[in-house]
Amino acid sequence: MTPIPGRRRARRLYGMILVAAVIPIHPVTGQEGRLSGVHESYPEPRLPFDDEPPEPPANDSLAAAVAETFISNPELAARRYDLRATDDEIGIALSGIRPTAQMQVSGNYDYIFPGSITQAGRPLSDRLNDPHIQRDNVATQLVIDQPITTGGRVRGAVLAATASSAAGREMLRGAEGDLLVELVAAYSDVRRDRQSLAIRTKNVRVLEATLDEIVARRDAGELTRTDIAQAETQLQAARVQRNAAEGQLEASAAAFTRIVGRRPGNLAQEPDLPGLPRDADEAFAIAEIANPDLAAAIATERASRARIAAARAEGNPQLSIQGVAGTSGPAAPFDKSEHDVTFTGRATLTIPISSGGRVRSLVAQARNKQSADALRVEAAHRQVVQAVLNAWNQWVVAERNLEAQALQLKAARIYYEGTFEEYREGLRSTFDVLYAQNSLRETEVALLANKRDRYVAQAILLRHLGQLEARHLLAGPPGYDPAEYTKHAARRGGLPSDAVFRAIDAVGAPAARPQQVEGPVAGADPTLLPPASGTGQPRGLIRHDANISPEGTK
Repeated sequence: MTPIPGRRRARRLYGMILVAAVIPIHPVTGQEGRLSGVHESYPEPRLPFDDEPPEPPANDSLAAAVAETFISNPELAARRYDLRATDDEIGIALSGIRPTAQMQVSGNYDYIFPGSITQAGRPLSDRLNDPHIQRDNVATQLVIDQPITTGGRVRGAVLAATASSAAGREMLRGAEGDLLVELVAAYSDVRRDRQSLAIRTKNVRVLEATLDEIVARRDAGELTRTDIAQAETQLQAARVQRNAAEGQLEASAAAFTRIVGRRPGNLAQEPDLPGLPRDADEAFAIAEIANPDLAAAIATERASRARIAAARAEGNPQLSIQGVAGTSGPAAPFDKSEHDVTFTGRATLTIPISSGGRVRSLVAQARNKQSADALRVEAAHRQVVQAVLNAWNQWVVAERNLEAQALQLKAARIYYEGTFEEYREGLRSTFDVLYAQNSLRETEVALLANKRDRYVAQAILLRHLGQLEARHLLAGPPGYDPAEYTKHAARRGGLPSDAVFRAIDAVGAPAARPQQVEGPVAGADPTLLPPASGTGQPRGLIRHDANISPEGTK
């Protein structure tokens, strides 16, 4: 099975693994969408401490946190430098077709004990003045070398480096998305935990008031010591929950500080996230085009394919021209007029005859690496399916739970108000009141947690769709553009003649010839995308079909 590279696999995200089905949600007009009509004839319940002042005015926002994160987060900055290092490979590859110049300066000193033959050939005066021979010399050379063609080596290296840069850019985009998911989660956690702490604190105050009333009624002979112990037990449990809520809030604030670099202020309500898909059809179509992990895998396979051509080019002839200007003469005493000046021009054609199997091994290595990367593209497709499916279903479940919990909260308030009034009339026990109050508080906390889960599920879905980006969240996103450094890396040391010699090097350059991949055989490839499921909100789960065989047929 040879994987199909690139984006030609449009709308083919492994249908043999998953079959999408839509489970319709019960319409909100049905029994599950409302409470009993008996409550409609009564006023809204009013509970103790309902009139407490709201949260303090917001002085911090998600947009501000995103902007500061993209400016100051060290992990993100480190990944940007990693991408720059990858981009520098383009300049390194291009240097192979550019001229090089070097200056060489050499000097030597000889002290010779001449033999009889050499001594006999010397003038008598030299032999009498110094029986030994001393010579010194200094030489300089300016060497300029211009490759005409490398047999396609440079072309393959440039294509591989460019594809690696594209893969690195997609990896950076994925890392930015992951960081934004962490930020959204930390932001929502802080808001959830502050509201949870307020609920737990209110619960303690309500239980303290309830305990005072129970003590008074016990003094009046209406209740017993057991009723007081029940209230005290619940009060101490509420204080434990409040303490835990304080600790959880500090942990969430610490996570926010790690990401943003400062403590959170009074956080505003989370804004609606832009770019959410209208239905599952749209979600899978966007993921196929824009998912950064899939795009990085495709670009990595493209780089591996280019390295096959570069490896094959190692067996091709190379042609270069060289110019040398040099001087040579005695070093001491130095006299410029005694130095010879030489100018040399040469052309060198290098034709490999035998490399001892090195070229064939390089080609085999490159092909095996490309096969592995091609299979990783297939694996990335499957991972995209799983990620989108999971995020979509988390969103659907959270939406369903919010509808149910909103009704649960309304019922819990009615339950607590009625139980408390009936308790004062002697129709309910202390346990009934404490249980109703605990049910109300736990419902309030659960509703906060589910709102957080829904928002984070939306962020995770957008991350896997490749749509969770700063430019979508900010009116004026931070001005970091990785393409600018890529251009700079390619231009560094360049000359106007680069295009000419690159065109010559491309003539006769070998093509990449991947090997047949020995991998898992894919069966039928039905369309994965589920039927349209409404607009605006997720209307149903996407599920696995248990009756699908490995070959993709029922």
